[in-house]
Amino acid sequence: MRMLFTSNGIANDAIHEALVDLLDKPLAESRVIVVIDGILGFPGDNSTLVEHLASLRSLGWAEFDVASLFAGPPALVESRLRSADAIIGYGGSNLWAAHAWQATGLAPVLAELLHEKVYIGWSAGSMIFARRLHRWPADFDDQEELELFGLKTVAPAVALFDWFFAGHLGADWTPDDAEERFARGADRSNQEVWFVDDDTALLIRDPAQEPTVISSGRWRRYGVDGSLVAAR
Repeated sequence: MRMLFTSNGIANDAIHEALVDLLDKPLAESRVIVVIDGILGFPGDNSTLVEHLASLRSLGWAEFDVASLFAGPPALVESRLRSADAIIGYGGSNLWAAHAWQATGLAPVLAELLHEKVYIGWSAGSMIFARRLHRWPADFDDQEELELFGLKTVAPAVALFDWFFAGHLGADWTPDDAEERFARGADRSNQEVWFVDDDTALLIRDPAQEPTVISSGRWRRYGVDGSLVAAR
């Protein structure tokens, strides 16, 4: 398994080097597919998405595909996923992104491909593998997205981790009480929470082992009781 969870994509040289190491070949010889379902449900200006896609493309991939899981027959989307060397799960709503994998029937395909491909999570795309994702709306005070997308409940795209990922620590648009919120959510859910900034990534090769932190920035790790157990 080769997974890289990021807050804001390939944001610095250390994260870029980790990605190349996971691919075990240059990006110029690698094909990538960016799955953007997590952002598509939100109304309004999508300029940031366009800018992020342009930034990703500028990294010099051999082939750069962008897809929605609902873009066509599941078999067609599956073939596009299988043709890539890397899958990027873009940000937006973690709840809708996880739902998209389940609703299209492509979640088992993702579970298989996680053993063959490199998976890069970008914000919400890093959040869809928590076993207790169904606890997220209530435990982390995030009911609005359930209502916005008409979801009664959610399930992880693939259930892998007994911890939650959260990004954008210290971002200027992040609420002032974000650290308290995620500490409280850890306590409520009885799950650890990794809260990282945009210059930090978590590298996972085995879901049963602790992730490796790649960081030139700041991060927080909250224990199951909400206490701060590690930080930088």
